[in-house]
Parts: sequence; structure tokens; C-alpha cells
Amino acid sequence: MNPDKHTRRRIGVVLHRWHRRLGVAAGLFLLWLAGSGIVLNHSAQLGLDRSTVSAQWITQLYGLHAAIPERGFLAARHWLVGNEVQTVLDGRPLETVLPGALGLVASGDLLFAANASTLALFDAQGRLVESLRDTDLPIAAIRRIGQGCDAVVIANEQDHRFASRDGLTWAPCADAAVWSTSVALPVAMQMRATTLLRPRLPTERVLLDAHSGHILGRYGPFLVDTAGVLFILIALSGLWMFLRHHSRRGHP
Repeated sequence: MNPDKHTRRRIGVVLHRWHRRLGVAAGLFLLWLAGSGIVLNHSAQLGLDRSTVSAQWITQLYGLHAAIPERGFLAARHWLVGNEVQTVLDGRPLETVLPGALGLVASGDLLFAANASTLALFDAQGRLVESLRDTDLPIAAIRRIGQGCDAVVIANEQDHRFASRDGLTWAPCADAAVWSTSVALPVAMQMRATTLLRPRLPTERVLLDAHSGHILGRYGPFLVDTAGVLFILIALSGLWMFLRHHSRRGHP
């Protein structure tokens, strides 16, 4: 047999074998890219933009870890605990998240919880009654919340105080106030809050990062690039085998 012909045949066999292997790997990756792309195109209809993911192995990929809360706010036997992603009242997640909560005050049948920009009113079952932003309040930024002037009192950095019984009508308050301060959480409440305050990520973001490779960190996109190179190699090897096959048919 002609040595050159034998060499070309061996190259063809090896190339054909690797073409199949690369084809399987690239095919699986292409299925993932196509499937995740279709899902992302319909994320709103599927509710992915509203749902969240809290699986520990996923949040750890983003460097997020659940911190055990040690302190919270207590008012009339109601507990308020929170972090940057979730706020819990009496062991139930609230619809309104209050990152950097400043306190909790009970007044009548209502509970008042505040952070710097929001004052939220809840009933005894934790249902949201009203959410007031800084534009709805007599002060631009809340620094403290407490009780005084027979009502709920909020104050700003300059200690300008305003009181209200319903959160809608406010009047200046010159009396002394008892301010809400954080206290140590009981162990049972601490452990319960830890589960509820687990870091969460939007499902749409996780799927998008998985689609692009960013979920694997700085080297993730290189994995996607590698898959692109595989497609190029498959196309080139397929073209080479096609031309070789037709060349052999034309030159027996």
C-alpha cells in the first residue's frame, strides 16, 4: 500500500473517531444552550422573573452564605428579624423587604416597622396594610422609630420628631420617646429565622448566568468559548471528511 495513502487513511480514521466524540459533547452542550435560550425567551410567561432560588449549592456559587441572625426587634410579643434579602415577622416572610431595619413598634392593632426609606404597617397576622416611602412621610430619612406623644414616633438625623397613630396623619412631637432597639434573639427564633433568611437569587438571573457560563465565575465564559471552538472543529473535520470522500469517489 502506498505509504502516503496509508497515512491519510489512518488520519481519516482518527479524525472520524474524534469527530464523533466532539460531536456528542458539542451536541449535549448545544441542547443545553438551545433549551435554556428558549426558556429565557419566555421567562415572564413562566414566572421566572418573579420566582427565586435558595438552594445552598447555587447560592454558594455566588459567594452567598446564610448568616445566623443574633438580634432582632421585639414589640408586644412580635419579633422582627431581617437581612438584605428578606424580612421575617413572627417566623413568616413579609411581602415588603426592609433591609437595614431600624425597629418595630406596636400601636393599637397595627405594627409599624421601618428602615431609612420605608415605614411599613402590618396587622397582627403580618399582613401588609400600608407601605409608606420617604416621599409620603414628614421626614426624608428615618433614623429612629419608637413611641411617644401617645403614638408612633419617627425621627431623622437632626432629631426632628413626628408622631402618628395611623401612619397617614403626622404632627410634630416634642415629648420624650422610647426608641425601638434590637435585642438578642431566643435560640428557637434564631434557628427558625436562619432558614427563612437563606440567601435567594432570581431564577431568571441564575438561568441566564448558567446559559452564558457566568455562574461558574470568571472562567465560566471560557467554557462557553471552548464549546464554540468545538463547533468550529466539528465543522472543519466534517468538511475535510466530506471533501476527502468526494475526492476518493472522483479518483478511484
